[in-house]
Amino acid sequence: MSHFIDTALVDDDEGEAANLNYWAYWVGERAHLELTDDFIAARTPGPWHGGKLLTHLADGIAPDHGYVDLNIHSVWSLLQARPALLQSGRAGRALRNRLPVMLDSRELSARGRRELESIRYAIRLAEA
Repeated sequence: MSHFIDTALVDDDEGEAANLNYWAYWVGERAHLELTDDFIAARTPGPWHGGKLLTHLADGIAPDHGYVDLNIHSVWSLLQARPALLQSGRAGRALRNRLPVMLDSRELSARGRRELESIRYAIRLAEA
């Protein structure tokens, strides 16, 4: 998973957008059925809100989750694209409750740790 994140997502805005567009569609953020994959290849995240996606991804931020690095990176990327998602407070609380457990985890990658620290900082800013 780390190789995928490093080569397909990090430092590639189109890859980040494709990842978020895919996730958003998969969790039902988009209002209509897509008949082709063209929406995934958009250069920016689509017109969806992101609240449902954030909740779904936050549920996957757990030490025993098989794709925890991808979920952490996707939350980090989503908050870069949609920082206002933390203003509701609900999403920030859900994430904040998971951070201590994850940051104490030995299985966490260095990138995952950096991204979680960045997420924690974004939550603090949103709550200030």
